[in-house]
Amino acid sequence: MTGRRIVAGAVWGISWALALASLTLQAVWQLPQTALPGVFLSPAPAEMQARFDEIGVTVALIYGPVSAMILARRPHPVGVILAVHAVGSGIAAFGVQYGLLGAEIPGLPLWGLIAFAAGWGFVPGTFMTAALPLLVRRDAVPAWQRGVIVTGLAVAVLAFVASLTQQSVAAPVNPLAIDLPGYQAVLAPAYTALSFAAVTISVLSCGVLIGRWTRARGRERTGVAWLTLGHLFLTFSYILLVLPAELAAPRWVVDLGMIAPVVGQVLYPAAILVFVLGQRLWGVEMVISRVILWASLTIGGVAVSFAIVAGTALVLPGVGGLWVVTPIVIALAVQPLRVWLQRRIDALVYGEGADPVSMLARLGDRIGDLEPGAAGLQRLCDAIRRVLRLGFVEVRAAGSSELVAASGRAPVDARGGGQLVRPLMVGARRIGDLIVAAREGQRLDRRTRALLDDIVGLVAAALQLVEAGVALEQARADLLARRAAERRAVRRELHDGLGPALAGIGFGLAATQNLLRDHPERARALLAELGDDLTRRARAVRELAGEVTPSPLEGATLGRALREIGGRFDSPALAVAVRVDAGADDHLPPPVRDGLYLIASEALANAVRHARATRIEVRLERGVDGDPWMLRISDDGRGIAADAPWGVGMRSMRERAAELGARLEISTGQDGTTLALVGTRAAREEPGEAGTPVEAAGPAVRGGAR
Repeated sequence: MTGRRIVAGAVWGISWALALASLTLQAVWQLPQTALPGVFLSPAPAEMQARFDEIGVTVALIYGPVSAMILARRPHPVGVILAVHAVGSGIAAFGVQYGLLGAEIPGLPLWGLIAFAAGWGFVPGTFMTAALPLLVRRDAVPAWQRGVIVTGLAVAVLAFVASLTQQSVAAPVNPLAIDLPGYQAVLAPAYTALSFAAVTISVLSCGVLIGRWTRARGRERTGVAWLTLGHLFLTFSYILLVLPAELAAPRWVVDLGMIAPVVGQVLYPAAILVFVLGQRLWGVEMVISRVILWASLTIGGVAVSFAIVAGTALVLPGVGGLWVVTPIVIALAVQPLRVWLQRRIDALVYGEGADPVSMLARLGDRIGDLEPGAAGLQRLCDAIRRVLRLGFVEVRAAGSSELVAASGRAPVDARGGGQLVRPLMVGARRIGDLIVAAREGQRLDRRTRALLDDIVGLVAAALQLVEAGVALEQARADLLARRAAERRAVRRELHDGLGPALAGIGFGLAATQNLLRDHPERARALLAELGDDLTRRARAVRELAGEVTPSPLEGATLGRALREIGGRFDSPALAVAVRVDAGADDHLPPPVRDGLYLIASEALANAVRHARATRIEVRLERGVDGDPWMLRISDDGRGIAADAPWGVGMRSMRERAAELGARLEISTGQDGTTLALVGTRAAREEPGEAGTPVEAAGPAVRGGAR
C-alpha cells in the first residue's frame, strides 16, 4: 500500500510540476502561441497544433490526480494508462514552451531533446486512451476486445517510436532521431496511418460503450452513460486531429475541436473514477460531484452561447450574433439544468445511495419478503452492504446468540473511522445492534453515516419481524415435538400396557362364561377380579390423558394469548397497528382454543410479512345462525394475487380448519384481506367426536393464498 502511494504521489507531482512549469514559461517569457514547426508528426491543422500545449496542460492537471487516486487505492491497468497520459501530456506541454524558449535563447541546454518531446510526450497516453473504455468494466474482457486492446497498445508503441525518432526539420536537432533518409520519409505517412487506426479503435470503443449502455441496468447504466458521453467527445476530437490541413476546415470546426477534448477530459475521468474505484472514492466524492457539476454547467453555457451565435450567423449573416440575448438565455437555463445534472451526477457518484428515499423504499420492499431466522437477516445484510457499498454489515439480536447474520469481510483493524455500531431500538428497548465497516483501507464518510442513521429504524423493524417469525416457528416446532413425544408415549402404553391387559380381560371373560354353569362362586370371584383390573386400567388411561399436554396456550385463556401474539406484531418500528377483540372464548373447548390460536398466529405473520399491512384487526365472537363461534382477521395489505401458490402457512391453516370441522373463508383485493374461520354446528363437540370427514369440512377459499 505504501509503495503504491509513493508511485501515485510521484505521478501526481510530476504531471502538475510539468504543467505549471509550462504555464510559467509562457507567462514569464510571453512566448508565441504557435509551436515550433516540425516537432509534431500529427497532420492536424496549424491552428489545432497551436493549442496542443493547452490540451497537454489540461490533461496533466486533470489526469494527474485521477491516475494517482486509482494507483493508490486499486491496482488497475486503467490507472497505469492514465498515469502515462498525465505525465506524457505534461512533458509535451513543457516541451512546447521550452522549444519556443530555445528558439529565442540560443544554446539552451537539451533544447532539441525537450523540444521534440512536445511531439512524442502525449502520444502513448493519447493513443492508448482510444481502447481504454474496453478495460473499464467489472466482468472479464471478451477475447475479441482483448485483441482490440493489444492492437491499440501496438499502435501506441509504433506511433511513439515514430515520434521519438523523427527529424523533419533542420533545427532543432533531435538527438534520438534515426538518421536514415528512407526511414524519415515514411514516418509521416506511417504516423498518419497509425492515427487513423487509433481513431478507428476509439470509434469501436464508442460502439462497445453504447451497446453496454443499452444492456446495462441500475447504477451501472448511469456510469456507462457518463463514460460513453466523455469518450464520444474525445473521439470527436481525435477525428478532428487527424484531418489533413489541406481540408481548410471552417473556423467553428477548429473551435469545436478545441472544446471537445476539454469536455471529454472533464466527463471522462470522473466516470472512470466512479466506475473503477466505486466506494474507494471516500474523501473526494463531494469534490468530484462539484467539479462535474461546475464543468457541466460551464460546458452547457458555452454550448448555448455557441449555438445562439452560430445559429444567428447562419440565419442572419449580417447581425453577427445575438450577444444581448445570449446571457439571458443562459441565465434562464442554468437552474433547471443544474437540478437535472445534479440528480444524474449523484446517481453516478453515489449509485443506489444517491436518493435516500428510494433507497429506504427498496430496503423496505425487501423486509416484507424476509425469511424467518438468520436467513432473513442475511438477505437484509447483503442488501445494505450492496446499496451503501460497504465492506462489512452485521445484524445481531440482543438476546439471542443464534439470531446474527453478516455480509462481507470483517475488518481486521477498525480504527480510523472504519467501523460503526448503531443500536437497534424499539421504543426504549434495545433489541440488537447494526455493525457496519467500510471496505479495506477506507473510512465511512459523512454521507454514509447519515444514511445509516436513516435506516436503523428500518433494520430494527426487520429484526423484530424476524424475531417474531422465529418465535412462531419455535412454537410450531415445540408443538410438533410434544405431539410426537405424546404419540410415542400413547403408542408405547397401548402396545405394552393397555393392549395386553385388555386381551387378558377378554380371556378372563371367556373363562367366566365357562364357569357360570358348574362353578358360579368361582365365576363371581373371577368377575370381581376382572372388574378391579378394569378399574386399574381406566385409572391408567386417565393418568395417560393427564400427561398429554397438546395445548400451545400453556394454561392461558385464548383471549390473553391472542393479545400477546398481537402485541408482538404491534410496533411503531414495524409501522403496524394490531387490535385484538377476543372476549368470546370462555365457552370453547380446549382443542378449539388451541387451533384458533395457531391459525391466528399464522394469519398475523402472513399479514405483516407478505401483505405489508399497517392495520390488522383480530375479532373472536359468537357465530350467527346457530354457528357457535367465528374468528375474523382483516388487514389493509396489498391482498393475495389470484395466481399465488399455496404456501406452508396457508396449508397449515387449511388443515387446522379441517381438524376443527370449521369453514375457512378468505376474501382478498386491493383494499386488503379478510380471513374468516366459522365454527359449524358439528364443531360444538370436540374435534374427533363429531365424525366430520376432513374433505367435507375443507375450507372454501376465494382468491389466492399466502
